[in-house]
Amino acid sequence: MRARTDSTLAIWLVCLGIGLLFLARGAFQPYIFPLFEHLGGFSYLQIAGMLNGYVLAQSLGAPLAGWYTDRTSVRVALGTSIGLGAGSFLVISTSPGFWVAASAVFLAGMAFVLGKISLNTILVLHSSPEMLRRSVAKRATLLNLGSFFGNSIAYGVTARIGYQAHAVLLGLLYLPLAIGFAAPPLPEAAPRKKTWCVANMKVLLHNRVFLSDALRRFAVVLPYGCWGTVIPKYVIDQYQSNRPVWIISLTSLFTTIVGAHFLAVYMSAILYRRGFKWEWWSMTSVLLYCAGLLLLMFIPHAIMLPVAIVVFICGEVLMTPCFDETAKKHSKEESLATCLGLLHLGDGFGRMLGAAFALAVYGWMRNSAHAGLFWPVVVGVFLFTCIVLHIGAHALARGERAPAAAQPIAADSLDCGLDP
Repeated sequence: MRARTDSTLAIWLVCLGIGLLFLARGAFQPYIFPLFEHLGGFSYLQIAGMLNGYVLAQSLGAPLAGWYTDRTSVRVALGTSIGLGAGSFLVISTSPGFWVAASAVFLAGMAFVLGKISLNTILVLHSSPEMLRRSVAKRATLLNLGSFFGNSIAYGVTARIGYQAHAVLLGLLYLPLAIGFAAPPLPEAAPRKKTWCVANMKVLLHNRVFLSDALRRFAVVLPYGCWGTVIPKYVIDQYQSNRPVWIISLTSLFTTIVGAHFLAVYMSAILYRRGFKWEWWSMTSVLLYCAGLLLLMFIPHAIMLPVAIVVFICGEVLMTPCFDETAKKHSKEESLATCLGLLHLGDGFGRMLGAAFALAVYGWMRNSAHAGLFWPVVVGVFLFTCIVLHIGAHALARGERAPAAAQPIAADSLDCGLDP
């Protein structure tokens, strides 16, 4: 009974910690363009480069973060995340030059992925697969609540106090992540092996089912890379105001809360029983993402902005397989953070590529006569690429018998909590 109580406490503390982590990111990423326009007077190209660096750090730094967490402990990794996050934004608040600011943003990206991997490691170690499935909607709700409140705080601070205070606040928002230290440790935790985890990586990289899952996730996050990057910049330019960014966050919050329970649990279970195959969910998410992006063409009509975001977020709600469950079914306890790091590498790299492509095309087309074709061009490339990658994922796993833990997931385990 004591172990079960400790696990329940750890899961809730970690879920709150993840919500606080996304609160910090929700207060930063959507406002990166106005933040650095006011603090440094940087150009669109410079800020887009910093934004891509922030996303890239979450990808390239993920295997290092996973190794660091496995080699030390989740508490050391979490403490490092808090220090990096707070320090980087305090540096940004001093209005430094471009290269110092870009380096600080990159370190902020490292802080985010290190915090996420350390918290997710605690969560997965304390959870059975069934507990992960039952809690996915609740976790998604807390995560999106954190992102929404962070967005709301940033909107209020920038409007009333200014962007320098906003940067200081971003650093302070990393301090509450210390709530993760209160999570009870696992009594049976295995001793840490002081290795570079090369053997663990080799096992995963030779697992074709794991590679197929990772490739499918990579395909899904390509269009998702527009979230928090080019979408906020696009609507700010269209409305000449930061307020639509808050509207986007509010719409996302309510869509996730409703969708996580209705679409990802109730409707998806019905479809699954009627023969809708597990492998089809990721492509369904891609189609919803692309439809939502196309609907942004019509946002001069006020009602179309929330409609577009609802459709887009429904793709996030249905995204599969669940990130934490994918790691749990493909790794052992001593290599869990390494597996999370590899999954983050693929996810982060896919988001970075999607964001970089969309930002580059937008920078090229936004002041041209063809600006109205921006979303059709971007969506066309995303759709074609995702179809090809899904065909490749299917071919990769064909003929490979999945282990018992990697059999198709029940519909109520669908991931509705990817990075908003």
